[in-house]
Amino acid sequence: MHINVIDLFAGPGGLGEGFFSFNPVGEKYFPFQALCSVEKDIYAHATLRLRAFYRKLVQSGQLLPDNYYRYARNLADLPHDEHSAKLWENACEETLLLTLGDDEAKDMHLFNVLKQKLICGSQVAPTVLIGGPPCQAYSLVGRARNKGNSAYVPEKDGRHFLYKEYLKIMEIFSPDIFIMENVKGLLTSQVNGGAVFNQILADLQTCSEGYTLFSLNTGEPFGEHGFTDPRDFVLASEKYGVPQARHRIIIMGVKKSTAALIERIRSLEEKPPVSVGDAISNLPARRSSFSNRSRFFSTNTFEDWKLNLNRGINNLLSTDKSLDTELVEAMKDYLLKINNSVEPRQQKEFYQYLDMSRKEYHDFVCDSQGEEVLSHEPRPHMDSDLIRYFFCAVFRRAKGRNPRDHDFPAMLAPEHKSWNSGKFMDRFKVQGEDGFSSTVTSHISKDGHYFIHPDPVQCRSLTVREAARLQSFPDSYLFMGPRTQQYHQVGNAVPPLLARQIASIVYDTLMSVNGGMK
Repeated sequence: MHINVIDLFAGPGGLGEGFFSFNPVGEKYFPFQALCSVEKDIYAHATLRLRAFYRKLVQSGQLLPDNYYRYARNLADLPHDEHSAKLWENACEETLLLTLGDDEAKDMHLFNVLKQKLICGSQVAPTVLIGGPPCQAYSLVGRARNKGNSAYVPEKDGRHFLYKEYLKIMEIFSPDIFIMENVKGLLTSQVNGGAVFNQILADLQTCSEGYTLFSLNTGEPFGEHGFTDPRDFVLASEKYGVPQARHRIIIMGVKKSTAALIERIRSLEEKPPVSVGDAISNLPARRSSFSNRSRFFSTNTFEDWKLNLNRGINNLLSTDKSLDTELVEAMKDYLLKINNSVEPRQQKEFYQYLDMSRKEYHDFVCDSQGEEVLSHEPRPHMDSDLIRYFFCAVFRRAKGRNPRDHDFPAMLAPEHKSWNSGKFMDRFKVQGEDGFSSTVTSHISKDGHYFIHPDPVQCRSLTVREAARLQSFPDSYLFMGPRTQQYHQVGNAVPPLLARQIASIVYDTLMSVNGGMK
């Protein structure tokens, strides 16, 4: 069965990756084919386009051109050779750089092009609409920030109503099924005293020919004869094999004429847990460089790095007698390991998947044996932050928890006037290897304090590739743009492994109502 997919607000393509990489058990074909993927951010669009090209190469059985990885490192103008130029052209046509809602004429041109594609293609093929309107206005963090802005008026924030662009395409194309994703904060977001989520649910149910909404948690329909708690739309990614506590609203809508043929959908199946250690422990060790505010910025050697840590930690141990013995001994042990260590390799390294427990997560993510590890350079850090990160990582291993503000020695307290206000009690957070990570958000692009690597010997924040592993992006997934933008893309994405499980349910649903047609 060929299934058309329209991917809106696509970001770097996490949700789409789950659909486009899905193939039924025992089959070699890929039923979900992109009609288009639409994204407004120039860097996320570049990532989306390159991944579409990669997918077309792999699914057509072609080898990656020599220019592919050179292009990803900005060493080539184009990623293709003469044999793959047409596939690159197709990828460019499929991925559109467009801000929906900004220009109605452009939007209508897009809609007409898509309708023409459907007419020229297989008219009997089902169509699936996927995506999630930008969520900053709905998120709890975003709302807290807006609350502190006296000039902020929710009714004038266009982001509250971007879902109407989604509805507009639903009206035009009447997809057989849609998947809509958004942040959990949408449950409690209000405009004009009314609950935004209730309005969205009502609009989705009555759009076009009408839709029945299903919970992917339970498989049950929402409404008069089904469940009535909107919280059942919230999916906890960690239950489904993703090494991250990420809770998002994901709604599956089925056209009422189709839903009448089914009582419920297959619900998501819980998976064995995958820890941070499971996800990132086999990536090459890395050392952070010094930021431009560091005294070691110009030289930036491994010896400078060790000297900075030795000075800072030894000064702490000799002057702060309030530290308990267990923590002191642990810091001494790890400092000795650092002093006896050799510098992590800074040149090219390649994926080696050895001695790993093979879970579904690894089968999905570890797909680049022998290929170069990219997007794995740590961000630079200040001298003082390197010492704080070392302290936090050692504390986590010694105490089994992250340090709070009152656990910090006075000499490691940041020079921030609000440090002792209680607002920063969780300012520094190690992503412990024995459990799930906290939610990877776009804030990771601003600083690494909340995403400290669990290994005290590396004492740094997570790289883009490590964050991508926590989001379940395959290692072959390359992110375009500056490092800050790559972090931003990863933090905003839907975990592809979760998306692929959702794609499986969508496929099964369509197969069941189409008589098992392939």
